[in-house]
Amino acid sequence: MRTCCWLMLTACLLAGFCARADTIKLKDGTALEGEIVAEDDSTVAILLEFAGGTISQTRHISKTDIAGITRWTPKQRAEWEATRDYEALQKYQLNPVNSYQAEYYDQVISNVFRAFLAKHPDSPDASNVTARIVEWKAERNLVAAGNVKFHGRWSPAAEVAPQLERAWGQQLLQQGRELIAQRRFETAVQRLQFVVHLERQPELASQARPLLVSAYQSATNLLERQQRQLAGQVSTAREHVDQASQALRAAEATLAHSKGGNSQSIAQAQSAVDQARVELSVAQERFEFIVNQRDAVRQRLTALKSQPPVLTTPTTAPQVSKVEPAPSPTSSATADSPAVLGDLVTWVKNNWVAMVVIVAVILFIISRLLIKD
Repeated sequence: MRTCCWLMLTACLLAGFCARADTIKLKDGTALEGEIVAEDDSTVAILLEFAGGTISQTRHISKTDIAGITRWTPKQRAEWEATRDYEALQKYQLNPVNSYQAEYYDQVISNVFRAFLAKHPDSPDASNVTARIVEWKAERNLVAAGNVKFHGRWSPAAEVAPQLERAWGQQLLQQGRELIAQRRFETAVQRLQFVVHLERQPELASQARPLLVSAYQSATNLLERQQRQLAGQVSTAREHVDQASQALRAAEATLAHSKGGNSQSIAQAQSAVDQARVELSVAQERFEFIVNQRDAVRQRLTALKSQPPVLTTPTTAPQVSKVEPAPSPTSSATADSPAVLGDLVTWVKNNWVAMVVIVAVILFIISRLLIKD
């Protein structure tokens, strides 16, 4: 029963709201309800709102299509604006779990609540807004005094600072993982960079380091690939502009030669010129669009490379830039062995006769010694 009453009351309120709206009734039976924002001798402009006011459209109606207009009175309009503005206040609510910064409380109190009271001093909701100002100021004063609301409990900021930092770091770390999964590597780098520098959270920092390096490398590789692709597209778009320019010059030349012909040929030549101009304009716009994209990617890549990740413990964290390892003595000898072997073969080729003589002498001496024994 109570639910039915609420539904009936809501329907009545909505009916009253619609009745107060400017209404344009068209000759085809359509009724447009909104706010008439402009009018002249031939047309009427009405602002229409959809999806709870999140989408708006100004429609211009010819007076020849209008059967009648019902307009708001100034009082009705003021009541509607007060109701609309009060509904907009509902998104500003105190967080039951965590507190805000003092500056945020000040901005909401001044720019939202007090602005509403200044604009609608006679609103039936004014007392409610005043009470909300008192609540927001009380919480703001607690924050200004050095307190923090954390998990629904007020405590001195110094006591809960490590907990706040850890909660913040965990949130950023999770965001970094999600952004990497979404291939939004540049944003992931920004999030993870903060976590790496949380000196009082070494566990979170150690988890963030490999993710940061991976995100940075992926972001760099992706931007470099996009830059190469866009460079090719710029070249292709420039060729299209050149082709369109040549086509336009050819069409203009044809038009010039057709001046002495009949009207049909002149019209066809002029149509070809107009078409060529449209195609050239489209090609130029496409070229400029791709150039702007390429320049934007280039700027992002330059900014990313100018600020590589700075890891707090570079001795244990992997490096972003690829550094070739210094060659060990063994690897150096292995690398030089082909050259040594080549020199040895060359020497043997050049001195094989002497080597044969030396070997023969050695064998003779050994045989003489064996005979004496």
